[in-house]
Amino acid sequence: MVQESIRPKGGVLLFLPWEFDLLGGVDVVAERLWRGLERQIPGQALIGIQDWTLSGDKQDEAGRRFLHLNFPAPVSAEHPLSARYLMTLLRRAPSMLRELRRHRIQIVNFHFPTLNAYPLALLKRLGLWKGKIVLSFHGSDVGNVRADSPAWRLIARECDGVTACSAALADRVAALGLFERQRVSVVYNGIDCERFPSIAEALEDALPDRFVLNVGNYVANKAQNVLLDAFALLATDYPDLGLVMVGGTDQGEWLQGLKEQAFRLGLGDRVLFLENMPQSGVAWLMGKALCLAHASHNEAFGLVVIEAGACKLPVVATRVGGIPEIVTSGQDGLLVEAGDSLAMAQAISAVLSDSAASAARAGQFHERILQRFSDDATTRGYFDVYLRVSD
Repeated sequence: MVQESIRPKGGVLLFLPWEFDLLGGVDVVAERLWRGLERQIPGQALIGIQDWTLSGDKQDEAGRRFLHLNFPAPVSAEHPLSARYLMTLLRRAPSMLRELRRHRIQIVNFHFPTLNAYPLALLKRLGLWKGKIVLSFHGSDVGNVRADSPAWRLIARECDGVTACSAALADRVAALGLFERQRVSVVYNGIDCERFPSIAEALEDALPDRFVLNVGNYVANKAQNVLLDAFALLATDYPDLGLVMVGGTDQGEWLQGLKEQAFRLGLGDRVLFLENMPQSGVAWLMGKALCLAHASHNEAFGLVVIEAGACKLPVVATRVGGIPEIVTSGQDGLLVEAGDSLAMAQAISAVLSDSAASAARAGQFHERILQRFSDDATTRGYFDVYLRVSD
């Protein structure tokens, strides 16, 4: 626990622009950070949720503390603010300020920043709120930032700190040219290597006895189609091998295409598609799988990769984004080029054919996670940012 003299001057709100369900990576990051802050500054951190109906603080059965707020976002980053939006903001501002003051929120940390940060930046600009704004980027959120947008320029002027979950992503944030006043701090996502495997709960789904695991939302960027092609190359040599895929459906269009692809490849009875899996189910699958195969075309960090490391599960992943910052290819995992199904198949085969070498890499990766990607290290990283902006 930190000394009173080096605490942030007030509470910290970890704000998410959506409903909290722990099915997405950013929710998991915020929840783990909240737990870490609870150890550092008990009772002073809350998870904020963008909510058009509920307001005020809530606590769930797991003891997590939430603050439901309505930070109304402008309709568009490209167009001037409409009179209707300004009227909405005028109506909502008193309750926003009341909740922030009631909970003595000094720092609002927007995770996956959107234009929901605009109303708070405006209130700060007008002198109606005296706190600090921290923006934490996690990947695709960077692509939604418009450097030529007056709304985003105001957010950038009023924010006090900026973080990114990998050095590769920090470079993308810096390239926007919006945050020249703030140094982009790299704070890697972390995991509790003891707690994560312990939350495993067995699934009722019938699973193959031997299977390769893939975890990621069913969207094109995750490139599950490349992994299916790779699995087809392995299918004859490993007739008892299955492939289990887990992900959020995102309206189901990409998932439906994957199911059709598996049928065309003659793999319909060897590929299991699971949807909207809770963390407990993912942890259980990682305890049963032969390896994790991660085929993304781009990945700001790769939270599922460190989760595999926590479970001592061998990793095959693509050499993209922040993944090479996590995995040293050949030492604690195997990396291949994105889009190369043959290379992916060969790497998976290398894992399956030499279990001793694979277990050694997985053990070394586990130690690397403990040393560099622990939840304590993540909490310290964010806490340092909070202290810096509080000065």
